[in-house]
Amino acid sequence: MLKKLIIVLFLLSLIITGIWYAGIPDKWAARRIEGLLQVGRIRTELYGFKKTPFFGFRIEEVRIRHSRRQLLSIDGVSGRIDPLSLFLFGVRVSFTGHLSGGTISGEALLKRDGIRAAIDVRSVRLEGLDLMADSAIRGKGSLDMTGVMDRGEGNLYFEVKNMALKDIRKGGLYIPMKLFNHMKAAGSFKGERLRIDAVSMEGDHIYGRLRNCVLSRGYFKGTLEVVAEPGFPEESLVLLEPYKQAPGYYAIPLKGKVRDIL
Repeated sequence: MLKKLIIVLFLLSLIITGIWYAGIPDKWAARRIEGLLQVGRIRTELYGFKKTPFFGFRIEEVRIRHSRRQLLSIDGVSGRIDPLSLFLFGVRVSFTGHLSGGTISGEALLKRDGIRAAIDVRSVRLEGLDLMADSAIRGKGSLDMTGVMDRGEGNLYFEVKNMALKDIRKGGLYIPMKLFNHMKAAGSFKGERLRIDAVSMEGDHIYGRLRNCVLSRGYFKGTLEVVAEPGFPEESLVLLEPYKQAPGYYAIPLKGKVRDIL
């Protein structure tokens, strides 16, 4: 009896795998996944989607857009769908890919009422990200990031190593990014609204911290505190003099449009 059951299950698995690999058109599967991934004005486009045996898939390129603006381009994506999830609660997907010289991997549960996902990004070159092309942020750095999302809400944690960014001067805004070579940040989002919970930066004998940062309706405000240790070159602090509160301590008010930076 047990032997017959094993044979039946084996044959059933072959039939289901055959339906996935040969019975479902690649374009239809790609369009369905794109539809599940759309969140508001953020949409995902799949190029070169191909199914592989045992519920696997390969994608030549994944493009993530906000309205007409391209945010990210992920190449060489491969992954697998959990077949049991198709019958139980949605589509559970695991994947890996290449993003701007680094890697991106994660797991996601795609359902009609939303997406649950966990993402891990490692050693991504900032200068190669599409979303930086029109940004006021210029320079280089290696980005690590982890993120979790549940039905449009989530949290993000960033770290940028070997950072070499240019100062930001735009619309009366001044952020002395040249002083720092390492940054850590944490944020959260709900739909298309982003909140920055904490940002800290370090340089050689100098530190920065973003306080009371609020983002609302496309605008932001906050304060960047900069602390320079004794002996830090005075000539490097000349542009900070208007914001000096005490020896070695500076408070730079930040206020403007989010698009002035991003």
